[in-house]
Amino acid sequence: MKMVKSLLLGSAAGLVAVAGAQAADLPVKAKAVEYVKVCSAYGAGYFYIPGTDTCIKIGGYARFDTYVNAVGTFNPAISSAAGTAFNGPGVGNLAYPFSDADDADYLTRVRGVFDMDARTQTDYGTLRSYVRFGAEWNSQAGAGSGPNSGVYFERAFIQFSGFTFGYTQSFFDTGLNYMLTTPYAGSNTWTTMLAYTAQFGNGFSATLSLEDAANRTTGVQLTGATAQPVFNVSTTATGLGYTNFQGGQQAPDIVANLRLDQAWGSAQLSGALHQVVSLQTLYNGFFPGAASTDQWGWAIGGAVEFKLPFLAAGDSIFFQAGYEQGAAAYLGLSGTAQGRAVGVGSIDITQVGGSLFANGAFYTVADAVADLFGQPALTSGWSLQGQFRHYWTPGLRSALYAGYVSYETPDNIVAAFNFNMWQVGVNTIWSPVKNLDIGAEVLYSKVDGSVPLGNYAAITETGGTRFSLAGGSTDIWSGGIRVQRNF
Repeated sequence: MKMVKSLLLGSAAGLVAVAGAQAADLPVKAKAVEYVKVCSAYGAGYFYIPGTDTCIKIGGYARFDTYVNAVGTFNPAISSAAGTAFNGPGVGNLAYPFSDADDADYLTRVRGVFDMDARTQTDYGTLRSYVRFGAEWNSQAGAGSGPNSGVYFERAFIQFSGFTFGYTQSFFDTGLNYMLTTPYAGSNTWTTMLAYTAQFGNGFSATLSLEDAANRTTGVQLTGATAQPVFNVSTTATGLGYTNFQGGQQAPDIVANLRLDQAWGSAQLSGALHQVVSLQTLYNGFFPGAASTDQWGWAIGGAVEFKLPFLAAGDSIFFQAGYEQGAAAYLGLSGTAQGRAVGVGSIDITQVGGSLFANGAFYTVADAVADLFGQPALTSGWSLQGQFRHYWTPGLRSALYAGYVSYETPDNIVAAFNFNMWQVGVNTIWSPVKNLDIGAEVLYSKVDGSVPLGNYAAITETGGTRFSLAGGSTDIWSGGIRVQRNF
């Protein structure tokens, strides 16, 4: 009996040992896979970055554009900011504002853009960072060049506890726009800033923003074109313009707004202070760059948007108005959110025998213009625009735009070159499926000036005079088509 018991115990011990050895050879059980979780705190499309408490949304678009008498994005060939449209890849020696056979009648652009919106909830509120960038291909990459690709940068900012740091829409603006083009009437500028927004409840807020003055500076005009005209036409390869006596920036623009957002729409009142730094002239005893003077320009603006659901879902209308002295960029006038114009107009060139003849308009745009004594005097102007958007069906919409800008130079200069500019445009966009837009837009732009096109004297940096081609009136039809898929 004792022998049997010993045998059973030995056998059991052996089985346990074998079982333990086999268990040791088995693979260790893997940890559970951490799947991406939906984040519903900030709306549709957000998800948690695995292993963190940060929610992120990734999106963007692919876009194809074709422009006629315009450049990207639907900017009519009527300003210095659209200089590409006035200088093709050939050897033509006439640049902006001259229109000749060297210019392209149409241009194309393809752009791909990605954006990332990351948000984290903290004890101080939401911490947000946003980046939007991409690349594009243009059939003409720039003035005097051929096709090429390039990097496209749009937004990069951080928001935390009411503060905004980075590059985004100016707080002077509302950012409203139903058109494919950026209208010339009304401020719509992206800029670098440090801002604080206070929320008072019931949709009411106020913002104080310090914004980079470089993104709003047009210049200080002293002289006309740097080459003498020939047959009433300057043939300098750089086109017409002015010698810019703008000094280096010393202070940022100070921008403030009051805003109300309600179910019926929104309203905003804005103001800005813009420093104008002018270099002293040689004939006043100063070498340009050795000394400067400064004065402060300013601008005010207002906008209101009304939602019109009683017409159709998504319908709305908005109006924007502004006035400035010494801060011309706050009028608009450039046709782009990332540039400033120093001139508007277009001059058609014809040749008969050995003579050139000009027909059209050219007017400079500057924050200040030097008077007879070389002292800068601030320019002024006002703008007004309205846009209406209507949904014919949920997948078919149209927008109508009308805008007017008035720009005036000071009275105490050699010649006053004032101009008015107005635009009307319409577009229609079809969305056959969600996130796909197929649209076309037509725009008419008119520049109507105070003097006929001709040679006019301007003060030089040494106190003399130089004649330059300016004045006149002109108009242009422009437009194009767009196909865009958002994701």
